[in-house]
Amino acid sequence: MKPLYLIACSNAKLDHAAPAGQLYTGQAFKLAMAAAERAGADVIILSALHGAIDPAHQLQPYNRALTDMSRHQRAVWAAMTEQHLSQHKGRAITVLAGKNYAAAVDGWPNVSRPLAGLGIGQQLAALKSL
Repeated sequence: MKPLYLIACSNAKLDHAAPAGQLYTGQAFKLAMAAAERAGADVIILSALHGAIDPAHQLQPYNRALTDMSRHQRAVWAAMTEQHLSQHKGRAITVLAGKNYAAAVDGWPNVSRPLAGLGIGQQLAALKSL
């Protein structure tokens, strides 16, 4: 079975509808998608609005970030997203996202977080090297 990469959405987006894998235009998102492609991994995008989504899923641009949510709203998001991801529990998962997004799989076995504890500059460098 191929590895699974969970990649956070980005604030930067196209100004029109597009497949999720193309909608997000942030540097970290693009680097994470490239890393997943190099690894031959399946990808699920973690969207602050939609939860766990397939990169081919068509989306309209939106303006929502987990950092703008209350702790309770983030907990609700994490529970919803965990449910979306439940079929992948036990699979080798690499989370290329910050701690708020990674909360959806907290405590799961076989989850790695190579960006954990890194500042944004360090995250970008790490993503380039993956």
